[in-house]
Amino acid sequence: MPRRYPVYAPEFQVLNVLSTAGATFLAIGYALPLVYLLWSLRYGKPAGPNPWQATGLEWKTASPPPRDNFAKHSVVTEEPYNYDAQAAESEFEETNHV
Repeated sequence: MPRRYPVYAPEFQVLNVLSTAGATFLAIGYALPLVYLLWSLRYGKPAGPNPWQATGLEWKTASPPPRDNFAKHSVVTEEPYNYDAQAAESEFEETNHV
């Protein structure tokens, strides 16, 4: 659409309104995550060293990692993404008050 037209042609008016509505939804879609980010930076509580309770070796060391991550070789005994076992263990602890 060329610039500096005071009035859109009637056959393009509906398309112009749809385009404006789409741009508005897109702007809201960009603004909401930005607002959530700023809110969490200001008021959110800091995450711990392993907020997801992951079992992979990268979560077993300090952040930032030291030059030699581990003092001795680590032994891996379970899958790194074995969240089902953790959920079952936490449910067991909750129900049995361990």
